[in-house]
Parts: sequence; structure tokens; C-alpha cells
Amino acid sequence: MTGNVLAARYELLEQLSEGLLFHVYRARDLTRSRVVTLKAVRAPYGSNPTLLDALQMALDSRRRLRSPHLLELYDADLSAQPPFFVEEFVRGLDLHTRIRRTAPFTVPIAIEIMIGIVEGLLALHDSGLTHGDLRPANVLVGSEWHVWLNGVGMRGVYRAEPSLAAAHEARAAAYTAPELFRGGAPSVVSDIYACGVILFEMITAAAPFTGETPVLIAESHLNDPIPSLRQRNPAAPRTVEGIVTKCLQKDPAQRYATAMQLLNDLKAVRDALRFGKSLGWSPIDLPDSTGAKPASGDIFARKPAPPPPAVEEEEEEDDIPKWLRTMLRLAGALVVLGLVIGFAAWMALRFVPEDRPVPQVVGKKLDEANRILRDADLEPEVRLEGYSEQYPPGVVYSVSPPEGRVVRKGSKVYLWVSKGSRFVEVPNVSNMPESRARRELEGMGLAVMDSVEERKHATVPLGYVIATVPPAGARIDRSRPIKLIVSIGAGYEPIPPRAPEPAPEPTSAATRPFEVKVDLTDQPDRRIRIEVEDAQGKRTLLDEVRSGGQVHTIPVEAQGNRVKIRVYVDDQLAQEIVR
Repeated sequence: MTGNVLAARYELLEQLSEGLLFHVYRARDLTRSRVVTLKAVRAPYGSNPTLLDALQMALDSRRRLRSPHLLELYDADLSAQPPFFVEEFVRGLDLHTRIRRTAPFTVPIAIEIMIGIVEGLLALHDSGLTHGDLRPANVLVGSEWHVWLNGVGMRGVYRAEPSLAAAHEARAAAYTAPELFRGGAPSVVSDIYACGVILFEMITAAAPFTGETPVLIAESHLNDPIPSLRQRNPAAPRTVEGIVTKCLQKDPAQRYATAMQLLNDLKAVRDALRFGKSLGWSPIDLPDSTGAKPASGDIFARKPAPPPPAVEEEEEEDDIPKWLRTMLRLAGALVVLGLVIGFAAWMALRFVPEDRPVPQVVGKKLDEANRILRDADLEPEVRLEGYSEQYPPGVVYSVSPPEGRVVRKGSKVYLWVSKGSRFVEVPNVSNMPESRARRELEGMGLAVMDSVEERKHATVPLGYVIATVPPAGARIDRSRPIKLIVSIGAGYEPIPPRAPEPAPEPTSAATRPFEVKVDLTDQPDRRIRIEVEDAQGKRTLLDEVRSGGQVHTIPVEAQGNRVKIRVYVDDQLAQEIVR
């Protein structure tokens, strides 16, 4: 559907994702000249009245919400085909992807993200709503760890269709509170339980309750004890472990009663981390770190019996003088000691490992270097992959102990392997959609800033890259982030209200050139029709099938001061240009 215009207002620029229920697009609001997120209901659910009624209720409950951590709902048209609604567009990456790429997070970052999540929940709870589907896939994280909550109120929508409900519950099982598995309704404390799961996962890179199937995950939530955060990640302070443990209580009454209570403890941790204060306190009693607990039957355990009184040995009467007896004992000890030392020396000389020099491996591919070292009965281990201006990627550029050093058989030899030059030439990603440009740059191992610079441009379409900072062709350090300069188009002139059509202008009016871009990058062949209305009247300039997989630039000439160009893709209006 990319390139189409829905409701004569929303131009679909790029498909961002595809979920169980929605196709998600980055779109342009032609009326207000802004970029938005448009979520269109997938077939066949767009014709399910029960599901659409549930979706309408969820959207109606969101219209009054305003929070820096909640996506603003702009518009909805569930009678359209396909039904859709429009939200605020933000630049960020979902937390599920961030956890998969970089977890475990440091405690300060995990706490900062969780504070944003809980502030969003607080806005929901203060409005009498709950999230009901809080999980990392529904948390967007932007620059400087700013957080937006996604998917608010959608749990009830999924449950309106049995096939969707089963698939959704399988995805959400790892973050679902025990009482919901028993048929309970989402609540403030079930959202807080999900916060505990997410905080645990950010710090340990794994969810606290797992299983091979959703049923086993549910049983784990219901029956398994809460795992120790600090056993999974010893860097976590005791306070943070206490916060997680309180969130994950099986009994809802034992959790934080409100999001504000949880938020206060999280902010206390943030302040303590900033100012070096102690984090030895806990909001809940934690088990002893040793894990040792007295058994109930041992409360009145008996005291150990006192040892029997020592029995003095009767000194044997012996005719050997005491000084001689002492000398004999000393001589015996010396003999035994000499035998032990001699045996140890004999064993050391018999089994001493053979010495050998470290072979030459610098400048060789890693596979070849490993083979050479193993053939020499040495154990190779990669210590570091680093940048090298001298050696190409995958080649050993340093070794320890150094080549030629005599070492024992079986010794470890540490290798430093090149990742290539630290410097790289910035590729040209101009005229690419922003998402594709990011994939291109990140695929080369370059860092791309979350924020972009937006500029008007007469020829580069909205949402496409104009240039980069540093520019294409510049040689930069790989660690230097790249900023994208993204087009917001040439500006949009709203269509004026209908008025009596002016008389046709003379055919001798000046000819005005235009360029029409039709993006079929991710689409099959399409029929394109271009209609022009100008001083010469209304006419069709182009009606033909164009190949998919590319962007078509079509020159159009029109006459007069007022020109209207309509672009149809498979007989659906895709663009309307008024000049």
C-alpha cells in the first residue's frame, strides 16, 4: 500500500512493521503537513464487527490522554477500508530489540528506562485506565533514554477474536501476572508485575520465568519462587533486587499498591547512583544471601552433648632415656621428609612438559594461526578484536607471549585479531528512505544517531535522506556517529475550497515543468495513471504499467498559473499536487 493515500489525507510513505492485527506505516498528513504513524487493520479482521467495536472502545478511552510518555492519538476511521487510526510518530527503537542487542544493561540505564515506563503508567492509572499488555515490544526508547508506551488498551481488542487472543497470549506470557492466568482482569498491580519482569530482564538479559511453551511459562509464574536478581547479576544493588522482588510477588496485595510508590523507590535509586549514596536498604525483606533457613522441625534442636573428658595417657615405663627417644623421633621425621622431597623431584623431572617457542602467527588469518598453534601443542585464545591500520579484517596483528618466546607445552597463547581500519568512508545514502539508509549504515558497523535533521527540499520526497553529516565520501572514525538529514518535502499547500472554475487560460500560457516520483521499491509491477488539469483543461498524460522494485521519476509539463496533478496507482489515488 506504500504510495497510496487513505481518506484523501494520509499518504503512506513506508511500512514500518507488521503485527498480529495491524500493518504499521510512516505516513504524511497532507492536511497538517506532518509525519504520523498510521496503523491499518489487517484483513480479514477489518470486517469483524466485534473486534472493531472493541478497538473503538480502546481508542475512545485514549483520546483524553496527554503525557510525554504516551503516544498521542490524532485520528481514527474504523469505517474506512481498511480501518485505521493515526498516532504521533516518534523516532525510537522498541525495548525488545534493545534488550536483544545490548542486554544486560547497566543499572543506571535500566533504572532510567524503568522510570519512564512507570511515569507513563502513572498517567494511565490517574485516568482510570490500565495498560494490560506491558512488555518490551510495547515500549519505545528514543534518544537520551526517553520512553513512550505503545499498545495501550489493546489486550481487550485481541481477546475479541479467539485466533488473535491465543497468538497474543503466547507472546505476552512471559510478562503476564499470575492472577491474569487465573482469569483476572488487568489492574494497576498487574501492570506493576510486568514492570518487575522488564526490569529483571534488562539487568540480567533473561526473563525471570521461562518455559518451552506458554503453558509452562504460566505454570512458572504461578508456582516457581522468585529468582534472585543478584545471583543472575552480582552488580545489581540490594535495593534494586528488593524493588524487583516486591513487583513480582505472587499475591497482588504484597506488590506496590500504586505506580507512584514504585516511582518513588526508582527515583531514590537514581539519586543514590548519582550522588554515591548507599543502596543497602530494601523495600521488602529479602532471604539471607546464603540461602540457609532453619527447618521448622529444628527450632528446638538439642544442644550437642559435651565432649567426654580427656583421658590422660599413662606414661609407659621405658628403659630408653628421654633424650634418646627424642633424637630417634627427629631422625625418623627427617628420613620421611627426605623421601617425600626425593619423590617429588623424581616426579617433576619425569613429567616436566616440553618447552617450545611460540611460532610465527602475526599477519596470518585467524583460522591458520589457530591451526599453527595447535600443531605446536599450544592453546590459542582470542583476547581482543581491535582496529588495525596495517592488517585487514580477520588477520592476527599481535600475540602474547611474543613470537619466539619459549613456553611450556599446552600453554595459552593470546591473539589480537584485526577488525580492519578504524577509519571508513561514509557511503552515499541520499535519496533512500530513512529506514533503509539506517540499515545500510548500521550494516557497515557505523553508529547512526536516533535524532535527525529535517529540511525542506524541492526534489527529494518526504521521509527520504537528503545527505549525511559527515557527508558521503568523508573518511571518519567508525566510532563517530552519523546524523541523517531527512526531507520534509517542499512544503504542502492545502487544497483551497471549491470555487467556480476560472475560464481556461490561453494555450499560449507559459509551460511549467514538474517531476512526479512514484515509489515502487517494495512492490510488484503497478499500473500508473497521471491526470493533469491546467490551462488546457483536463487530460491523461500517462496510463501504463511500470516495473516494481524502484522509484520512477516521471516528467510532467503543464500550462497556466493553476495546475492540479493526480497520480493513480492501480486506479487508487496515490498523490495530488496542486500548484
